[in-house]
Amino acid sequence: MALNFIEWLRGKNGEGGGTFRDVDCSALFAAGTDYVLRDFAFRTCVDLIAAALGRADFRTFRDGEERRDREWWTWNVEPGPNLNSTMFLHDMVDQLYRRNNALIVSLPIRGTGQDALAVATRWDMTEEQIVAPNKYYNVEIGDLKLRKTFRESEVLRLKLRSRAMEPVQRAMADSFERMATLARQHYEWDHGQHWVVHVNQIAQAAGTADDPFEAKFARLLQNQMKPFLENPNAVLPEFDGYSYTRVDSSKSASSANSSEDVRKLAEDIFNFTARGFLIPVVLVNGSVEKTADANERFLTYAIDPLADQLQEEINRKRYGFEEWRDHRSHLRVDTSSILHYDLFAQAASIEKLIGSCYTYNEIQRAVGGEEINEEWARTHFLTKNIGRVQDVLDAANGEDAGTAAES
Repeated sequence: MALNFIEWLRGKNGEGGGTFRDVDCSALFAAGTDYVLRDFAFRTCVDLIAAALGRADFRTFRDGEERRDREWWTWNVEPGPNLNSTMFLHDMVDQLYRRNNALIVSLPIRGTGQDALAVATRWDMTEEQIVAPNKYYNVEIGDLKLRKTFRESEVLRLKLRSRAMEPVQRAMADSFERMATLARQHYEWDHGQHWVVHVNQIAQAAGTADDPFEAKFARLLQNQMKPFLENPNAVLPEFDGYSYTRVDSSKSASSANSSEDVRKLAEDIFNFTARGFLIPVVLVNGSVEKTADANERFLTYAIDPLADQLQEEINRKRYGFEEWRDHRSHLRVDTSSILHYDLFAQAASIEKLIGSCYTYNEIQRAVGGEEINEEWARTHFLTKNIGRVQDVLDAANGEDAGTAAES
């Protein structure tokens, strides 16, 4: 099995002219290792961010009160009739980190009066505007091509602005170039014949002024060695003073493909890619040391900025200023539920939170539990052993023991 490697890189139609040789697929194995590892590391980091964002709670508010309405259902359960929220967020994050942009469009669902959210896989837009709204056209969702031109107010657009992603994107492109170069080198070496010719001094001295040794040797290569190497059935005469030894290419290839080299290359690629995503390295290399601190940094620098941008885009496009001002309607992307909590291990901390005006339902939501539709579960409590310093002093002087806090 063979493929035209350069043509495959450039696409079906190719770019530019020229004739390319077919490269046997086995010759691409070593060259392709670098790109496969980079792509695997890239996908691992994307999946890590998408999985974390998928655990966030999209909380919807109207008239200052939290409500689980249609908007809540859209973002937490079913953005569209053919996908759930986890699938949707994975598509969004993948597009965002591969293209540095992600475009979410709203499409009407026939016969329901509801709309569905979909992540565009391709689109064109007018030149970036400052005051006038942008317009998006030639929008594609998979194989579906939309004829509609979307205004800025009709889409949700996310854009990365972190310079840390530039080295990752550049490395992904560089791996294609390195892959092409290595494929050519491996092909020329592994599919060629390499010989060492030993010429003794007597044979070298056979040259004359009219016919020097270098000219005789060149004719030997052209008339004897070249036909021998190029023809499947050939005979190579062995003259006195000449000896031929074939170079075995397998020895040099074995050291380059050792498991230790592959392991080090994989570690370097994963660590490099993780830093580009602002992900602590320990979260992608399997280490368990300092994981708690790494999780906090991961949420702070990788997840929270993305959640904030998505929250801002939803509020300004799907709610608007008037809804926020007049009805206090908005959506909040709560990332506090991303980390897993052990209820029994955190029992003391939970008790202190409840005594510090956190309601039972707020604690339930934070640990992934179900809220209780009871008034006491929505009531705020405060322990009595917290009070003002002045109240404590008054109690000590016996002036107002009834208002003092218990010490």
